[in-house]
Amino acid sequence: MASFTHFTQKSRIRISRIFAAIIIFLALFSEPSWERSHFAVSIIVDVLAFLLILIATFGRLWSLMYISGHKTKDLITDGPYSLVRNPLYMFSFIGAFGIGLVSDNIYILVLLVLIFGLYYPFVIRGEEKNLLRVHGETFDEYRQKTPMLIPRFSLYHDEPTLEIDTRLFRRNFFSVVWFPLIFLILLLIERLHELGVLPVLFNAP
Repeated sequence: MASFTHFTQKSRIRISRIFAAIIIFLALFSEPSWERSHFAVSIIVDVLAFLLILIATFGRLWSLMYISGHKTKDLITDGPYSLVRNPLYMFSFIGAFGIGLVSDNIYILVLLVLIFGLYYPFVIRGEEKNLLRVHGETFDEYRQKTPMLIPRFSLYHDEPTLEIDTRLFRRNFFSVVWFPLIFLILLLIERLHELGVLPVLFNAP
């Protein structure tokens, strides 16, 4: 278990790219799992997906603002980190669920849920093991009172001022635009399927 946790932490970016490639392939070449026969249902699904992706985008940006220039070396426990220990992963899951909805593909939806439900807990354990090594008892106390992924809003607290590394924050800002960009790409792919431009290699259940 410890070796797998180490592997997931070390190879997180590579594994995430592999999953992303699989999801892109499924979106491009598989038929939607369900037809949106009613215009109102279609609009509701797209609006809900878009709202989830907006929450994910601004939530990740909010969280990244707090750790820009502080990640690991300083223990951040204010703002989103007072609600939950891993707000970046929490908001990413919200965005991933939105992407799964707008994809109309059960394979993509299930794959995204499995990634966050089975894979990322190992990544989190590895990261928290490192934080425990660096911050010791201070992090252990924070871990005991703050949930891992489900926020507890009664714990919220913040400071009136925040010092950030603006260079890192600018870089992080561009990293969060992927969620709305993927949303638009999936809508485009859906339209290309409807027009018969993209071939369907297999049908999703």
